[in-house]
Amino acid sequence: MNGRLSLESLRYADAVADAGSFSSAARRFGVTQPALSSSIAKLEEYLGGRLFLRNPRGTSPTAFGRAVLPRIRQVIIDLERVENEAEAFASQGHGTIRIGTSPQIEKALVAKLRGIIYGPEAYGPDSGSPARDATLLESELDQLEEYLQMGVLDMILVPALGLLPSYSHRLINSDYLVLVDPDAPHGHAPGELEPVTVRELAEKELILSRNGCGITRTVTALMDEAGLQLNQAEIEVANCSTLFSWVGRGMGSVVLPERNVAPGTPVRRIIRDDGTCAEMFNEMIWDPGSQDAVYLEGLSQRLAAPQTADQGKDPAQTIPQWAAGTGSHNRNH
Repeated sequence: MNGRLSLESLRYADAVADAGSFSSAARRFGVTQPALSSSIAKLEEYLGGRLFLRNPRGTSPTAFGRAVLPRIRQVIIDLERVENEAEAFASQGHGTIRIGTSPQIEKALVAKLRGIIYGPEAYGPDSGSPARDATLLESELDQLEEYLQMGVLDMILVPALGLLPSYSHRLINSDYLVLVDPDAPHGHAPGELEPVTVRELAEKELILSRNGCGITRTVTALMDEAGLQLNQAEIEVANCSTLFSWVGRGMGSVVLPERNVAPGTPVRRIIRDDGTCAEMFNEMIWDPGSQDAVYLEGLSQRLAAPQTADQGKDPAQTIPQWAAGTGSHNRNH
């Protein structure tokens, strides 16, 4: 490799790849286009290959660029994390963290999160007294996604559905997805009643929520995976938090995470053709470019700590295919 590598040239190359033109990237950094072009030329000399082709429609990566630019993007992300960590440490992080939760998230998990922030051994950047305050908002999935992207929220705790791939994610826990069956005999512990297959579930009229509910998306994905049609009841509720109130009304069947069912209510777990149980996974999602990213990742690590046997399985034991082999990850490719 010839010449010298500079962080400036890496940032410029990443901006050109993102903006699709040298002029747009130059305006983004407030420099002249010749200055930006010269810096990228030095980077190309250092790397030993041309990164971009210019054409009447703008700029496109070369074959060499398509191989190298994703690596440059990751370097920029890692650099931002270093800068954010240094800033958070220097500032002691006394700001308020805004966290959104979905109605499907069990209250015990929310209580555990509050304990991590406020409890006797509260997590803080300097391991001393709590250095953060927090506000919690419960809302439907669609709104939580929008608020996170707008910067209204710093982090969301929601069902893991492969959303927001450019954000950081950490699986927190998992729970069995169950059919609530008021006609089944009472007095059975969860898992004791005969399970219902996905094919049997497809024959039932299911009451679902229309407002971006994680249960609706999970059940829809389950049917798609089996190549089956979702049989939705005529009644459609406004949000997932009211689903349980429709149990036993004879207007359709209800599917819920097992923990969201009132104690003593008969439930039947749902199994696929291969014998595996259908589950709903929960995760924390946050912006890796946030100035609080290091603190948010620390919260997620503590919330994902192994739980007791009566709180379910470790999510690492059985995780969605899109998350296989990951913990806290940034799916940015």
